Amino acid sequence: MSRIHKRDHNGKQIFSVDKALPMEPWMMRPIFFSAQDVPMNGQAHSDPLVITLLIEEWGVTRILVNSGSSVEVLFYDTFKRMEFSDDILVPSTYRIYGFNGTITIPKGGVTLRVSDGGGYLDTLTKFCVVDVSSPYESIIGRPWIAGIKGVASAYYQRLRFPMYKGIAEVVGDPQAARQCMQVDAQINEERQARQRGENKKAKEAKVAEELKRVISQAVMTYEAQGNEPS
Repeated sequence: MSRIHKRDHNGKQIFSVDKALPMEPWMMRPIFFSAQDVPMNGQAHSDPLVITLLIEEWGVTRILVNSGSSVEVLFYDTFKRMEFSDDILVPSTYRIYGFNGTITIPKGGVTLRVSDGGGYLDTLTKFCVVDVSSPYESIIGRPWIAGIKGVASAYYQRLRFPMYKGIAEVVGDPQAARQCMQVDAQINEERQARQRGENKKAKEAKVAEELKRVISQAVMTYEAQGNEPS
């Protein structure tokens, strides 16, 4: 899932460009991280940044912050657990690329309120709802991060953004991140096993078809020589 993007039906990539708002002085506050922000007493790690946010008053605990994604994603399982109806989905005119190397047709789009529960963050966010297996409940990508003028760091396990009172942050959950990575690895392993099984069946079917063709050709040749099979 390192890079998730959307393309129209002609295959042209779609970029989300929000209307630029006038910059206020507080929006230009510097954002930085220090060695003290590194989790686990500075121990090196490769955990993704997984955070918790409120989406329409629902606490969504496994949100992957992925700066390689050009679209915000809400997985269909999460959508249904939030007790939303498919009737609110707006039909999508594009396809999503990047989930396990496959093309995914979205079930639709929806705009939902996203907040941090502390009064520091409150946004209306356009999500693409997709029905694929994932250990995550949602994915937040570049458009949303840019919209709040934020900086996300997986290494420091923090998402920081400016506000008029200073710099606010959402801290990641390394334990949830590791659990999601384990589940994601299992999902990929199962998917690869299914793919190998399907490839094996396809190969066996092709061999059987070729054998059938050879036998049929041999019978036709035998009969053309004036011989009748016993």
